[in-house]
Amino acid sequence: MTADEIMEAIVEMDNKARIKLLNMLFDNYFDSRPPKEQIINEKEEMFWGEEDE
Repeated sequence: MTADEIMEAIVEMDNKARIKLLNMLFDNYFDSRPPKEQIINEKEEMFWGEEDE
């Protein structure tokens, strides 16, 4: 598909499908945050220190 064809498909979507698509695109291509588990582990290490200490 070309970008123009994709834009046409997006225009034809209902709002619910368009919002779902935007969320999927963000999650797969634009979200540069580390995974939630990694954030939790890093915060626990900052608060409690390393397990082997």
